[in-house]
Amino acid sequence: MAEKIVLFKQEYLVGFLNEDLLGLSAMIMNSYYNNNFMAEDDDHIRKEDVRIEFNAQIQRIASSLEKEWFDAFGTEIELCWNTSSTEDPNTAFWSVVHGKNESTNLHTHESEENYAEGAHVSAAYYVQVPPRSGDLVFQYKQNPYITEQTTIKAEPNKFVMFDSTISHFVTKNHTNDKRIVISMNFKIKETKEK
Repeated sequence: MAEKIVLFKQEYLVGFLNEDLLGLSAMIMNSYYNNNFMAEDDDHIRKEDVRIEFNAQIQRIASSLEKEWFDAFGTEIELCWNTSSTEDPNTAFWSVVHGKNESTNLHTHESEENYAEGAHVSAAYYVQVPPRSGDLVFQYKQNPYITEQTTIKAEPNKFVMFDSTISHFVTKNHTNDKRIVISMNFKIKETKEK
């Protein structure tokens, strides 16, 4: 009898948290209207990323996501504070606010320089998602010739967690309202030798 063997498998996690979205939205939009972005250059990919406070609610969301990942995969993760040569805390957590016709280009959250100590698991947590304001799309190769896409519908209080190496983008916001998401990067916790 032939044996079925899986050579490669990519999984992601989807669920819901119950958070005060109005409070989160107010905190994020205050930072957004104060132009507290992660890059000043309009052409830089981090220009759309909004710096947010590491307040009790953000800490609770991070802890909840760490638990969800552990429960699903049995791997401990923690916020990844060092994803670049800087010690910028907002490399571990930030927000993205999209206005009308805005979207996010195809990207990943890892890099060759930082993968050993950098982001292994990334997350999106949806704060404000008007209908038709943009969904998350994973893009991946079945083989060198076939590229596939999977779309995850964005909904308030929903989270998506995935391997940081998965290419993804966000579709266009077709509304006049703001779309608000919190992004986080986690790394796999090092186990201490006994």
